[in-house]
Amino acid sequence: MASNECRDSERSVTRRRNVLRAVGGSAVAGLAGCIGGDGGGSGSTPTDGSTTGSVQENGWPDYSGREMRVVTDECSDVFKRVWEDAFAEFENQTGASVTLECGAEGQSIQERIIQLIQSGNPPELFPTSVTQSTQLQNQGTLAPMTDLVETVTDRLGMPHERSFLERDGEHYTIPFFAIPYLQWYREDIAESKPDSWENMVSWMEEASNSDEVTDATLLPWSTHYCSELVAQCFLRSNGANMATRNDDGEVVVSIDQGENRERWIEMLEFRKQLQPYTGPGSDIGCEERINALHTESAAHTTYGGARPKIQSIERDRDFHQHIRAEPIPGPDGPGEFFGVIKSICSFEGSNTDMAKTFLDRFIFQPEYYERYINIQNAPLYPKQKEEIDMREKLPDSYTDEDIAAWKSVTDAIPPAHETSPPNPYVDSIFTTRPGSTAISLVISEDMDPGEAVDQVAESARESLNQAKGP
Repeated sequence: MASNECRDSERSVTRRRNVLRAVGGSAVAGLAGCIGGDGGGSGSTPTDGSTTGSVQENGWPDYSGREMRVVTDECSDVFKRVWEDAFAEFENQTGASVTLECGAEGQSIQERIIQLIQSGNPPELFPTSVTQSTQLQNQGTLAPMTDLVETVTDRLGMPHERSFLERDGEHYTIPFFAIPYLQWYREDIAESKPDSWENMVSWMEEASNSDEVTDATLLPWSTHYCSELVAQCFLRSNGANMATRNDDGEVVVSIDQGENRERWIEMLEFRKQLQPYTGPGSDIGCEERINALHTESAAHTTYGGARPKIQSIERDRDFHQHIRAEPIPGPDGPGEFFGVIKSICSFEGSNTDMAKTFLDRFIFQPEYYERYINIQNAPLYPKQKEEIDMREKLPDSYTDEDIAAWKSVTDAIPPAHETSPPNPYVDSIFTTRPGSTAISLVISEDMDPGEAVDQVAESARESLNQAKGP
């Protein structure tokens, strides 16, 4: 049985790797060269004398004596059940043992990955964002996944090119699913529809007159990670970006440059228009927005996924059938979409061949992906989009329009893909929280939007230069 380090007392403990204590710091810098290229990493030497990877009579590879470690922060009950069911069958068919780490006790996921890599025992699988995997690949720690990508896309079709991390003809991740960032609003509170910037303001004004909710909306102006995601949604909808490549192909900060600067300023001025209609947002994160609708704190919020509506359904709020989904619009309607693409990567020095077999025969088969693709996680592959009937998976309170809105943002632009090829330094810019910091300066300190843009641009530029090094 697969071990589960989510502290699940009902699951037995199987073989564990010996790992070193974490080496301080969460940066991935300095990992290049820590991993051997001879396949001598985690579990690559069988402990029982068997020939690893040989084909058994059942048609499955023989992975007896080998361990596959999966480190993930996708630790919802749905995901744990999917992982564990797949692991149990994989162990039964191949003789492998599997260890699942859901979260990292006392550490961030990134710190746990660093610890395993620096101990010479990198995990076989790590579901992560394109942004983080780009940073890992830049350090030379990821193993190519090209053959698996070709196998899966032959079967399921080709996702949008922005779903991939490709360098020099090799794929270093395989796309997993998208997290759609949407507006969720109560159509019974206001008759208009927040499908453009002007219409959002009109909707907020109408909703603010309702006695059923405390505020029309709950939009953050903190610099929390989730607040930055909301800011990026509004920026992307206006065609703004954080970085570009210059004529020499070098990544540069573009926040305060030319027309892009004007797009940032336009977003900030629009955000100021919404401020009279929002509840307290100076220190809110994800949780407050998840709960905004069912607590009747607000009639509108934004979130990556459908939890604002799910919470209302689970609590049997009588208005849950009136909660609608809508893409976060640009000035004149739907624009470009910001989004998070979840991918799966493997590491040099790990049992990558075993990891690929597991993904191909389980996670990217309908029996499993139909279980983890839902209104919270959107499909990336054309065949998944065609075959998964969301109408059958969802309560009746979801309309066809909700599902259409959810599908419309699955070709979103992750931060790393603002540039081509992807920006390997994107994390150094994103962690300065340029969008949410600019909003906070304008809302909390009444700073001129242009001055706020110039200030966050300089901060992002300093961070980027530091990441590049001398």
